[in-house]
Amino acid sequence: MREPVSQAQPHGSVTASATHSGGNRRSLWVSMAIAFVAVMILEVGFFNLGHWRTSRLQAATVGDAIIGEGLKSLGHHEYEITDPETATITVPVGARDSGAPVRIGSVRVQATPGNTNEVPNQRNHYSRAAIQLNTTGGQTISGNTWVDSRDSDGVWEDRLNILDYTTNPASQYLIFGKKLQYYDSHEIRVRYLGDKGDFVLFDSIHANPVIPFEINPWRLLVELAFAAFFVLFRPRSGIYRMRVDERRVRQNLAIAGYVVAWSAIIVAIARFAMPKPSGLNTGFMHWVDYEQYQRLADALIHGHTWLDLKVDPALTTMANPYDYFARRSIAADGTHTFYWDHAYYNGHYYCYFGVVPALLTFVPFQLVTGHWMPTWAAMGVFTTLAVVFGTLLVRRLARDYFPKASLGVVWLVIIGFNVATNLFVYVYSPNFYGMPINCSIAVTLVGLWFWQVSKRPDGTVNPWLIAAGSLCMALNFGSRPQFMAAWLLAFPLFWPQITKLRTLFSRKGLAPTIAAFVPFALVIPPLLAYNYVRFGSLFDFGQNYNLTGFDMTTRSSSPYTVLPDLFNQWFQPVDTAMRFPFIMQVDTTMAGPNEPSIGGYFAIYPLALFALLFVLVRRQLRAHGVWAMTVMMMALTAVVALFDCYKCGTAMRYYGDFAYLVMLSALFVVLAYATAAQHRPAVNLHAKGFSVNRFLGFRTLQTMLVTLVFLTLLINLFGLFNENRLDAWHGTFSGTYTTVRSWFIGLTA
Repeated sequence: MREPVSQAQPHGSVTASATHSGGNRRSLWVSMAIAFVAVMILEVGFFNLGHWRTSRLQAATVGDAIIGEGLKSLGHHEYEITDPETATITVPVGARDSGAPVRIGSVRVQATPGNTNEVPNQRNHYSRAAIQLNTTGGQTISGNTWVDSRDSDGVWEDRLNILDYTTNPASQYLIFGKKLQYYDSHEIRVRYLGDKGDFVLFDSIHANPVIPFEINPWRLLVELAFAAFFVLFRPRSGIYRMRVDERRVRQNLAIAGYVVAWSAIIVAIARFAMPKPSGLNTGFMHWVDYEQYQRLADALIHGHTWLDLKVDPALTTMANPYDYFARRSIAADGTHTFYWDHAYYNGHYYCYFGVVPALLTFVPFQLVTGHWMPTWAAMGVFTTLAVVFGTLLVRRLARDYFPKASLGVVWLVIIGFNVATNLFVYVYSPNFYGMPINCSIAVTLVGLWFWQVSKRPDGTVNPWLIAAGSLCMALNFGSRPQFMAAWLLAFPLFWPQITKLRTLFSRKGLAPTIAAFVPFALVIPPLLAYNYVRFGSLFDFGQNYNLTGFDMTTRSSSPYTVLPDLFNQWFQPVDTAMRFPFIMQVDTTMAGPNEPSIGGYFAIYPLALFALLFVLVRRQLRAHGVWAMTVMMMALTAVVALFDCYKCGTAMRYYGDFAYLVMLSALFVVLAYATAAQHRPAVNLHAKGFSVNRFLGFRTLQTMLVTLVFLTLLINLFGLFNENRLDAWHGTFSGTYTTVRSWFIGLTA
């Protein structure tokens, strides 16, 4: 039976209840109808706008291609650019019925006859060109005889209206756009925009092709998912009048279905986005090996801690092997092999990333199967654990500290939580860089859940469950040490048991107290010994011996750039543009280590902004017993982020070091707002200071939550296709990238 969270109706008010139920049903059917119409408009109309715009163009014939002097044929439909000024291909065109000049609205440049990669180097290769028409139309901004696809009929330019195509047919269409009032053309020219020495692909030119109409099942599935989201979380939805109840079968089935579906999506992305093969990076002349964890597991199985990688003799004779510029100078002749982002110490290569992920996944997999575990599979294990236990943890905290919380609000936070814990950043490019952070997110959420459920209703603590939580927490020491900050959360979590109830840290609570500490005593000493065996020191993790773009043994970070770095990590706004992929790279350039980014943490995960409002609801947080925990989590967020900025610089992958702390704080703040706004008697409207009901009604909160969760999903969905991220899909998975890009071709002028 549903338990309403809003004010109860008068006893026996059957008529009012029936009216309310009938209103909900009408609201559901109306919202479903609106959602259906919206999906149809998007799928049939918007995403096929290119088809509708080209479906009635004038039929045209195309003559033989004339290859410009600046292109040299290499075979397999490849051409080398020898002179960028004359790197053109021209074809005559005419109306099919009369041969007269034809009005051109669209052009297709086909790369190969069968749209296949005829040789390996054609895979993921882009040919970049502008389309030009020899037309009888009027004057354009360029003033040239040939009207360019980048031209306009005014003082502006359409400089991005070019063709960036591959062997994927979806990438080969260009809608010419409005340059003149009409385009009566008798020639089409492809002007390639590459540099001398670049190669391009060309097979044929099509004049006025009709862009195919398509109902894409994957796109439709995403549209239906978003439609279901808005229907389920519409303001009048019954889910807001339900409470979290772990005994309800329907709620448990919904949780199970969600975690299975969400985990499958994330694991599928990891499987799809497997890292590119290891090889020489000619930019910094170092060998990039993506199988560090596989080699570490293999080394441990064979009884040693160093990686089985051949050390270049030049490295052993260098005065300072950690000098990047010296290594690059030596490697310039192409005869030396130095491994990028590997620790080098006393004649051996080591993996300075935490050993725990290897022990939990890579070693068992190799022992059982005899093969190396794919990185994406290990990443899938940890992301699945993070999703499952992150979801259970949010639900459990809501039930324990906010028993009257709306189920709808809790679900919105769950959805946002499983995006804002930064998991998509790690599966976007599943390699060894994100592995220890991903592992620590997983074991931390598992550990926090065990700690929370270890508390019994009578105030005692289950020794086995608290020990399981401590075991997970202790593993952070050998995975990502920044997550040791989570150990401190034990104090606010168990504060009543430690102080008032005396069932921990007391004679009465001796068994659970011992159980809480024993896992740390069992886990940490072997990890300290592992450090000592490798580097001769218990607390030397080896990160300073990393062969990277600067000398980590001598470099000292500047304290004056910490605050600007922190701004980049937290608040750098998202840069948007009205062209695919809509989410652009932001400028995070600083005098220190930094990586491409699409925005600061609070910008790309806007739901997390609620965490910053914790001071405003301190009265409500105190009333629910989570004020101290929230303050500690926000303080730890600042400490961890400042440490990362000072020692490591800025990178999106570092967001995971503090993301779970921010989102758990956001959970408490949202539930404090929601509970106070939905249950008016709980708030003294005449009290001095901040009052939730004066400034934020429940309907407003609903709208804000749905909007922020939707924006969080949307930013991260399109962020996957940003062209400037490390291992960008634009270059590694051009088929998927160009297919999705083609869905928005109709937005040309």
